[in-house]
Amino acid sequence: NQQGGQAPHWLPRRDLLNSSAESREFVAEVESDGIAWLRFGDDHFGKRPNGGTPFWGIYRVGNGLAGNVGADSIFHIVTAQEAIRSVRNPLPAAGGVDPESIAAVRRAAPYAYRQQERAVTAADYAAVAERHPDVQRAAATFRWTGSWTTVFLTVDRKGGRPVDAAFEEHLRGHMEHYRMAGYDLEVDAPTFVPLEVEMDVCVRPDYFRSQVRAALLRAFSSNMLPDGRPGIFHPDNFTFGQTVYLSRLYAVAETIPGVDWVKVTTFQRQDNPASSGLESGKLEMGRLEIARLENDPNFAKHGVLRLTMKGGK
Repeated sequence: NQQGGQAPHWLPRRDLLNSSAESREFVAEVESDGIAWLRFGDDHFGKRPNGGTPFWGIYRVGNGLAGNVGADSIFHIVTAQEAIRSVRNPLPAAGGVDPESIAAVRRAAPYAYRQQERAVTAADYAAVAERHPDVQRAAATFRWTGSWTTVFLTVDRKGGRPVDAAFEEHLRGHMEHYRMAGYDLEVDAPTFVPLEVEMDVCVRPDYFRSQVRAALLRAFSSNMLPDGRPGIFHPDNFTFGQTVYLSRLYAVAETIPGVDWVKVTTFQRQDNPASSGLESGKLEMGRLEIARLENDPNFAKHGVLRLTMKGGK
């Protein structure tokens, strides 16, 4: 490009973010096949060359390991400069390496780059929330709320603990590094579905009904058992959309010493006979629903278990 009898120089840069509108600068982008493309500016970040402008490039290229030749092994040079009569290399060449392939770069990339550090999709938001040490499961839903998109993050805390203001603030801080700019974030508690279960239990003749009843209540509780195992309805045994199977109730009941036979007579959502799962053998939960049965007289709407004991002493 001739200007005033002198060709202006265009200089290479790693990027054009700091280039002014008049900066004659460019970025050389090398593809995986070794071909380089020159990217120029847009008259905002770097000057845009005129169409049809011819360029002459001055650059150096290597040839990898093949260039590590011994001393006094170079005798010829391909050049149009008549002033050069001869060449020699009194010292051996060193430092040449072959370029890494894209596959090799991926294999050797630092581990930090393998962990996703952004939340874009609903699945991303749920996965990032589940990295929080107090979260068992999470589900995210995108909704347009009038002027922008809001991400509603529904969280199942470990141990069934409440999604209170203190936890919400802590989780928001955890999510802030990952969430998309321009997206609001709301943290919600799950929709708990209280269950209603009734059983007829026949006790073997040599067992006390009261002892068998107590053992059944422990096994079907929402607490940790004395041996460290969780009761069948412990909060950590259920999460979003998890189906409750009738066969599981029978299997647990029949492991209790002293139980001769058991029959489940009610298996439904609490106070909702139309939802009975006796025929299908299961109670299905919605996407953001979690089954709950605490059998606590102080919280009657948190699920109830009724036992009718027969036989025994």
